[in-house]
Amino acid sequence: MLNIFKEEGAKLHVITGVMALGMFVLLSGLWFVQIVRAKQFETDLKKQSIRHVRTPAIRGRILDRNGVVLAQDKPRYSAILYLEDLRRQFDHQYSSLRAAYTNAHPESVNNKGKVSLPAGVKRQLQMQADCDVVSNITWRVSCSLGTPRLLNDKVFIRHYHEHPYVPFPIVPGLDDRQVAVLSEQWLGQPAVEMETRPVRDYPRKSLAANLLGYVRHRDAAEDEAFSFDMPDDQGVSGVEYVYDSQLRGRPGDESVLINNLNYRQRVEVETPNQPGEDVYLTIDATLQHVAEVELARAPALKPIVRGAVIVMDPRNGDILALASAPTFDPDVYEQDHMSKEDAARLNDATCKPQFNRAVTGAYPPGSTFKIITAIACLETGLDPNEVYDSPGVYQAPHSRPIRDTAGPGLFNFEQAFYRSSNTYFIVKGKDRLRKILEVAKRFHLGEKTGISTHQEVAGDVPGPEMAGPNLGMSAADICIGQEITASPLQCAGMICAIANGGTLYVPRVVNAARSPDTGEVRELVAPGQVRDRVRINPRDLAIIQHAMLQDTEHPPGDGPGPGTAYKEFHYDGGAPKLGNFRVAGKTGTAEVKSPGSAFNRVTWFDSYAPFEAPRYVVIVMVEDGSFGGPTCAPVAEKIYEAILKREQSGLGRPGPLARN
Repeated sequence: MLNIFKEEGAKLHVITGVMALGMFVLLSGLWFVQIVRAKQFETDLKKQSIRHVRTPAIRGRILDRNGVVLAQDKPRYSAILYLEDLRRQFDHQYSSLRAAYTNAHPESVNNKGKVSLPAGVKRQLQMQADCDVVSNITWRVSCSLGTPRLLNDKVFIRHYHEHPYVPFPIVPGLDDRQVAVLSEQWLGQPAVEMETRPVRDYPRKSLAANLLGYVRHRDAAEDEAFSFDMPDDQGVSGVEYVYDSQLRGRPGDESVLINNLNYRQRVEVETPNQPGEDVYLTIDATLQHVAEVELARAPALKPIVRGAVIVMDPRNGDILALASAPTFDPDVYEQDHMSKEDAARLNDATCKPQFNRAVTGAYPPGSTFKIITAIACLETGLDPNEVYDSPGVYQAPHSRPIRDTAGPGLFNFEQAFYRSSNTYFIVKGKDRLRKILEVAKRFHLGEKTGISTHQEVAGDVPGPEMAGPNLGMSAADICIGQEITASPLQCAGMICAIANGGTLYVPRVVNAARSPDTGEVRELVAPGQVRDRVRINPRDLAIIQHAMLQDTEHPPGDGPGPGTAYKEFHYDGGAPKLGNFRVAGKTGTAEVKSPGSAFNRVTWFDSYAPFEAPRYVVIVMVEDGSFGGPTCAPVAEKIYEAILKREQSGLGRPGPLARN
């Protein structure tokens, strides 16, 4: 029995020894890891960390109602350097600079031959070495591409200190030839690569530029979630600005693993970017082009035409063309460095090419306002058949004489309208001023229209409550559209209501947005939004409509003379230029008395067609024209010609929203 206990005890001692040895090994390993290697692990942890880089999304397109692209993103190629691939060259250049420094400063070498440099000198030499290497590569690459370029040391040093894990651009904006040269001569060599980033492109250049607006590179966002923010484009004006959130899309997130030198080790995509939505407008690119070309050809009195054109559908308020002259090329904002010539052109105080005259300009409407005066007079008992013997000039007491291009003669209402007799409308309207202002407010003149791009001004048309001795405006001037101001867009709304029988629509220039991923179309602005139902007596409306038709159709030699726009819509023999496509209109000329104004006259032609079933309203306004008939009516006639050719060719009216 004793021998058995001894044998079992020996086994227990062996087991206990083995367990003790295992515990010793385990504890030794833990001690080695946690105590001996603690410093090393701490160093390794410091050497590696994650940086999040915000990557911009492709910006959505802007298209016309038929799917014609007006704005889009296109790839932009740049030569870049990956700084982490240049570490050996940095070290080699640093060694050379340090040797040169010690030769010039022997005191930096002690008696044992060891070099001891102050920390500040080390940093300076290292930074100089890095700049030398990058500068040399920048010069060689740029020379091979045909665009010699010197390194901007300040830009590089800032990039090096803040974001060395992000590639450094050395030659941006490569053309096709340069892309080929870079691919052939440099790609595959250490550090040099080609980067592709989207930039905004306007393929039709200045077409609808004042409506589209433009973009600029957005400043880096102060978002703590990202260590580096690759800038994307941000809308600054127009559709680009108002619908920036739909167009921009959602940015992506790249995780960059960096080492202790802040160089990248590995890149992983955490969240891919999502492209922005396409935005469809109501404008028709073809009509827009015609409107801009013909407006620029208007026979104004200044070499550079300044004016606006609006083409609108009176059945629903859709804007088919919205032109402003002069215009600009929004592509200039995507250039690396805007030229002095481009900058001077954009900032010209007289031409103001970025000023959208169609909606943000407020002008005296001149004789086109006689439509309002006419309604007020007819509603308060004016007999349209009564004949007035006009002296051809209106002279108010203690005031300047107001001349009358219609001349002296006998005029009934319609004759006074199509001959645009100032004297007639002043005499008939000056005692009805309160009623005139009340009718103007019915049409919401002097108020913003509510267009979704928010590019508009209200203008200045007093309310009827202001009629009286404290008005501060001449009643005679108001009767013929002087002193008050309204935008061309407001005038378009007024003519739409005359054409369609009294419905005032909210102008619509933006239609819908389309997802590039799913193809889903989302309406942004509802069609046919009724702003107001303008109360007009049907009899009075018919009288005014017929008088507007006579403005373009009443021939010379009959009565007091031809309509003020007759010549522009007929050939010399009297044949109508548009055939059976009849246009009703009203010319207007306003004199601007303000000494601070850049123009002396504002000329107009407000119209709609075809007369029997109106589908188009065309408003033309030109600063510094002679008169509305010879200056603005030819522009409108050419636009109607283009519309007529389109309809006769089988294309019909501008199409519905494209969904492809």
